[in-house]
Amino acid sequence: MANSAEFVQCFDFGCKSTKEFSFDSQQWEKITDIFIRPALSPWLEKQQIRRAIAMMETISGSISGTAQDKGGNYPGYDLPFQQDCIDESTNTNQYLQALQHRNLLQWHQVDERKRRIVWFATHWTAVIREIENKELFAVDSWYRDNGQLPYIQKLKSWQRKSSFTESLNP
Repeated sequence: MANSAEFVQCFDFGCKSTKEFSFDSQQWEKITDIFIRPALSPWLEKQQIRRAIAMMETISGSISGTAQDKGGNYPGYDLPFQQDCIDESTNTNQYLQALQHRNLLQWHQVDERKRRIVWFATHWTAVIREIENKELFAVDSWYRDNGQLPYIQKLKSWQRKSSFTESLNP
């Protein structure tokens, strides 16, 4: 029998632990309600994406045990079910793929996860691409506690580890 789980939630740093699950129809209804009004611009859709990812994290956190995940690596390092950037980017990428699969994204496509290396530190993020101009954007939930809005930033700025702009993250 084929596995019917929609997601494989990663946690415990580097996807050491996983939990398979799917959202039920009521959970999907709450998520799709975010997109009920079609976005009139890529910027508006980015805000919908931020809200949807935060909601998907909240729902999945209650299912997988990651609800208490703290942003970054160190605040929750000694707690169970914590997530590093590998876990966060993998999970966020799955959420974005699910939104795309349901045709909820009109201005963006999901791209491959990307990493940056600054000195000896490697950091991963999920990525979206604007359809019209092909510009890439990081969707980075690692910095925030579970269920908070992820940051969105032009990938080139994210790779330079520039500060997140308020214009994309009001």
